[in-house]
Amino acid sequence: MNWPFFFLLFTLAIPSAFSQETPAREVPIPLNRHYFKVAPGDSAQHVYDLLVSYAADSAKLERILTRDGRVHRVVMTQPPREEYHERVTDQYNEYQELEWRKTENLHNGKFLTLYYFDNEAVGQVLADSDSSFQIARNGTKDPIAQGFNDFEPRIVGDTEQWQQFAFKNFRLSAKLYPKEPVLFWVAVLVNSHGMVEKVEWANPSEENRKAAAQFVRVVQLWGNNFHPALDSFGQPVSKWLMIPFVFGGGVELMIKAEAIGFFRL
Repeated sequence: MNWPFFFLLFTLAIPSAFSQETPAREVPIPLNRHYFKVAPGDSAQHVYDLLVSYAADSAKLERILTRDGRVHRVVMTQPPREEYHERVTDQYNEYQELEWRKTENLHNGKFLTLYYFDNEAVGQVLADSDSSFQIARNGTKDPIAQGFNDFEPRIVGDTEQWQQFAFKNFRLSAKLYPKEPVLFWVAVLVNSHGMVEKVEWANPSEENRKAAAQFVRVVQLWGNNFHPALDSFGQPVSKWLMIPFVFGGGVELMIKAEAIGFFRL
């Protein structure tokens, strides 16, 4: 199924499928289920292996494999150019079929995501900004313009409400604030009914555990105030939502074009 309007608006080229061969000399890096690095030997958190290599033109290729060696995700990041900095991510399902492809311009945050079913494109999202999306799904004739990406879970209410709630409920002694900003990611599994099934610290480390516990607590207190993600056929599905927090480096609130937005302390 084609929606030519999307391709006319999007200037980044979509490359051909990546090679799925694994170079022998790459050293695997253990990742958790949210694609963050974990300590070697942490079998409880180790879900994927990351292999990184570079092409002659300095393009970076990242292959993410399951523990049994199957390709799960492939990311190709091109060297930055004057007008754009391209990154393409291919996600594969358990049958090694392409599930979605996301092409991003890292200079301005614009992206195009194509969703596949039985090797055929059935859904598309074009992001012109963090509040301007063109959405197309299987069975629709033309893309629909809207202010949010409903292929992903999202909060009920606006960003300002979420910020005020987070700021009000964060509890931590100022003595524990680091001088330099630290980025925390909290992962929320929102089921097809908009109910929260899991909340966890997605990029854990040995430092700042008390702060991370507070961010997790804030999200838990927010409750089941989420909209579920919709698939390419308009059906609600369970999906992880990643919420970023920046901790330290001031006492301001900062918004950025992410799933919900940065909350900065």
